[in-house]
Amino acid sequence: MLAIVISVLLGFVPAAHTGTIVGIVKAPDSSRPIQGAEVALLPQKYVEVWDKQVQTHLDNYWEIFKPEFIAKKESFVDFERAAQVEAFRYVTSNMRRELGTGASKLIKNALPSGQFEFSGVSFGAYQVLVQATINGQEMIWSKSLDVESEVPIFVELGKPVS
Repeated sequence: MLAIVISVLLGFVPAAHTGTIVGIVKAPDSSRPIQGAEVALLPQKYVEVWDKQVQTHLDNYWEIFKPEFIAKKESFVDFERAAQVEAFRYVTSNMRRELGTGASKLIKNALPSGQFEFSGVSFGAYQVLVQATINGQEMIWSKSLDVESEVPIFVELGKPVS
């Protein structure tokens, strides 16, 4: 009798809705997949950490290398890339420290085909970040998305932000 009452009561507890994110990372200007890419799914808390870190690094680079930027504006792109790579390392390190083993649900290595998947993702706003090295140059890809249904979301990342 007690088991029936408990099962009826549990039937009234709403199940947590989760979604799935499936994606692929490709080399810029190519259909080749990226090998060795690290993929992070940032919840909103960590999106804010990422944004602050990128801006902090850019501000620091600006103060240090201002004369070079003024003389050669195109060099700023390289420092922007470096700021994003450093921010990626910072935020993923923070996630691993704060979430412990739970970080493995949000930080993964892409398959050799460039594919990745996050399942059991709670509904909400996220940012997908990918860090990989192509021809000796570290690059970052980024895509903001909202998980609002149980229908899988497909993400194709082809053009890096840095």
